[in-house]
Amino acid sequence: MAKYLGVFATACLTRRQLQELVAHLSQPGEVRCEKAYAGIVAGVLVCLFDAPAREELEAFLQQNGMVAEHLWRIDLESCDGELVSL
Repeated sequence: MAKYLGVFATACLTRRQLQELVAHLSQPGEVRCEKAYAGIVAGVLVCLFDAPAREELEAFLQQNGMVAEHLWRIDLESCDGELVSL
């Protein structure tokens, strides 16, 4: 599965609503949020997703009423100071 990083505006969501959203996005399935970071003051949510392809992730986001400000496929990550392929 490929990894994707998405950035979303959440200025109108409370902490409780963010918690519910992240819990929903993290449920097991073809597309799943592996990790989420929220900046309440900045009104931003950054999510790391596992998805088979970008098209499936975009369909998942649309089904959940989410519009990404940015959406990137992650090809490399650091492991003990070295970049390795995913």
